[in-house]
Parts: sequence; structure tokens; C-alpha cells
Amino acid sequence: MHNHLDRDELLKRLSILDFMLIDLGLYLNVNPEDARALDIFKQVSEDAEALRNAYETNCAPLIMRHQTSAGDDWKWIANPWPWETEANFQL
Repeated sequence: MHNHLDRDELLKRLSILDFMLIDLGLYLNVNPEDARALDIFKQVSEDAEALRNAYETNCAPLIMRHQTSAGDDWKWIANPWPWETEANFQL
């Protein structure tokens, strides 16, 4: 599904979905009875997880604890760090 997207596009879309999850979570804290918002939260959460999995499968781990088994290369260090220019993108 997301395998055709490049690294930057995957990160951009994941950032958007993660922002939506935070925003929806804040809304649901005040409106916990809103079933439609909860359904949207669940769908966005599933979509974000799929993007996270696609990124980690095709690029590198997003967080250190997702680094694969010890026999693989240490890919965690291969990503640009947040303060490096290539780690940032324009929306």
C-alpha cells in the first residue's frame, strides 16, 4: 500500500496523521461520548501504524527500541537526526 512512497513522503504523511491523533485525542478528552470522533481516531491510528510499519520496513527504525535483531546492521544511526537539514521538510 505505502511501499511506493519515498522516505520523505512517508515521514510527511506520518507527521500529519500523528498530529491528527493528538488533536483528536484532545477533543475526545473533552467529548468522550462522540462516537464519530472515536471512529475517526481509530481509523487514523490504524493508518498511522501502517505508515510506521512501511517506513520501518523500507527505510529504518523510527525509535531505537524498534531496531531489529542483533544480527542486522544497526540502522538506527542511519537516519538524519532532527537538527540535520535533510531531516526536515516543507508541508
